[in-house]
Amino acid sequence: MTDIAKNHVHFDAFARDIDSLGWDCFLEGRVPTSLMILQEMYLQSTNSYWKIKTWASHLVQHLLNITHRQWLYRNARIHLRKVEGLTAAEHEDVIELVKDMVMVDPADLLPRHRHLLERDFRKLGEGATVDRKLWLQQMRSAISAADSVITENSNRSRNSAIV
Repeated sequence: MTDIAKNHVHFDAFARDIDSLGWDCFLEGRVPTSLMILQEMYLQSTNSYWKIKTWASHLVQHLLNITHRQWLYRNARIHLRKVEGLTAAEHEDVIELVKDMVMVDPADLLPRHRHLLERDFRKLGEGATVDRKLWLQQMRSAISAADSVITENSNRSRNSAIV
């Protein structure tokens, strides 16, 4: 805050106080005395009907309201179950996994599984999450099968070289 207020000498003490207090503490309603002094001078100079205690009370109420709304937003994002019984974060995780799996090289799969990469991904994306999860499981299985064949072939070639 001191960087922002460096051209305004009358905000200097307030800026230092906010920097030492920290933004989180300020949002939790810990208001520096220097702000109260500045605001009281302003209220007096404008002949405002507001008294400093009333103004401070409203400020703290608004600050706590911000924190409360952030908490509500976080709870909704993390805990609120949406369509298909998943949270927003879980839906996004499934979408991200699908995006990653779409990029799998067909050559990395066995020929019998390459059809999994030939589907209409627009329909998959617009469809039900359960369909996306099923496709992800099929892709994981296909990748695992391809890895098993590679490992098996590698072991055979090592064994034949030993004999």
